[in-house]
Amino acid sequence: MAMTEQRQCKKIAFLAPRPDLDPQAFATYWRDTHGPTVAHAPGYAAYRTRYAQNHRIGDGPVGAPFPYPGAALFHLPGDGSNEAEFSASATYQDHIRVDELNFIDMAQTLSMAATECVIRAGTGPVKLLTLGIRRDGVERDQFDRRLRDACTDALRDASGFADHLRGWTLNHIVEGSFQLPGARQADAFAVDCIQEMWFADEQALAAAFDSPDYRDNLAKALGELFATPHSYSFHAREIVFFDAGRPIDGAARECRNPPLASA
Repeated sequence: MAMTEQRQCKKIAFLAPRPDLDPQAFATYWRDTHGPTVAHAPGYAAYRTRYAQNHRIGDGPVGAPFPYPGAALFHLPGDGSNEAEFSASATYQDHIRVDELNFIDMAQTLSMAATECVIRAGTGPVKLLTLGIRRDGVERDQFDRRLRDACTDALRDASGFADHLRGWTLNHIVEGSFQLPGARQADAFAVDCIQEMWFADEQALAAAFDSPDYRDNLAKALGELFATPHSYSFHAREIVFFDAGRPIDGAARECRNPPLASA
């Protein structure tokens, strides 16, 4: 399915582990305890329509290694951020926050608001996230438009990149929206767009980035917009705990995803 103009408001959080937890303990607690706690928190559906964990299971093919063990992505109801209201709610204070204290570093975990643009609707068992920041001198509106156009052009090209994609989403980061847990203001992280890409398997992912279209066209177009086309990237295990306003339990959370290597 080709690009849609639907714009979904999202929150994206980069999780930092509590210093006393090793990577496996962090990943296991996040997945087995915190995910269900969030999804079943009373009143959660008033503030979120979807909640997915993205566990880093390996470095991506482009850019530097991502400096966090994973990212959480949330879909919001309405057309704007509700973070202040959510952070003051009993849903967060009495249920979610008390559990966050058990496994994340509250001074280093960082969240931001984003606007989603779906280039190709779809999913798959292999997921890649890439992060980039725009070049100096490229205005934000121009950046968003040209990036969307470059990705749309890649869907039309017959030389390989899009042939290997199951799904492709751009998340345009809202300037000035960076926060610590509890809606506390935070310094910005160097990112203007987070791309989510889904593939049928690892071979398809590798073939996409080795394709003539990526090398000769898309990489060049991205290079004109980004200071580094992909500042960071990582392979993710995606686990969906809450969708369409209700909890997702058991195998349905990750029926399309591979095992978590670190847990």
